[in-house]
Amino acid sequence: MRFGIMDESYHLEEGVLGENMVVFPAEHICRGCEISFTKEEIHLSMPLPTSRDDIFFFYDFINRICKKVHTQKFIRNHEILSLDKISCCIEWDIQASCTAIVQMEKNLAENQYESLYIFGAMYPIALGLCEMKKISGDVIKFGELMHSLQSMDIYYAKAKVYERQDKGYFGVYVLTEDIPTVLPYKPKLLMIEHSFEVQDWNIGFVVNNEVKGFISYSNFLDSIGECAKYDAEHFIVTMSSDKMNILIRQYKIDL
Repeated sequence: MRFGIMDESYHLEEGVLGENMVVFPAEHICRGCEISFTKEEIHLSMPLPTSRDDIFFFYDFINRICKKVHTQKFIRNHEILSLDKISCCIEWDIQASCTAIVQMEKNLAENQYESLYIFGAMYPIALGLCEMKKISGDVIKFGELMHSLQSMDIYYAKAKVYERQDKGYFGVYVLTEDIPTVLPYKPKLLMIEHSFEVQDWNIGFVVNNEVKGFISYSNFLDSIGECAKYDAEHFIVTMSSDKMNILIRQYKIDL
């Protein structure tokens, strides 16, 4: 098992304890489940759609907890169930996940959305019609795709927003030399309640653990050429310090 808490960017802070923790099987990274505690209750929740591995993990977790606290019953969606109903629960959730995945593909095919975000155990993943066609309504394929993306040896960059003295806001990503990094084609904030608008986006370059300079995100995109695709809204880029220094000399801005 791996665990942690989600930060404000929906990135996992692994190994950190908190009021609401995400737990998931170490060998199958999909969406995991959330666990929280009160003095008298243990609460577990699992987002759907999810993978077959996550569903089995979730109910095995419930089974182990019930045995540890010497009970044969648990509450699922306000209904008291015995542990011998777990196999039925697994089938219900697998079917619900399949139905949701099929509906996601339909919505994308009908151009209701360009992509849909799935908040994974590690990072938010953007799935487009291309990805959904590969999944083809199968929870096993869904889990395989989510695991393949979240188990990569990469850094998933976070957007940071700052306020200027004139009360305007600007966003910043950071790219470190020689580190494969996931960045968006179109920078934005995800599901954060705010009353401000980010006026411009920029990227900072880190060399030898020091920020060497910033350029506009648009100039950065124009300069990197073709990069490996990560998901429907992100790509993977690795940049040398030499390339960073060239871009800084050419496009450097003051923030």
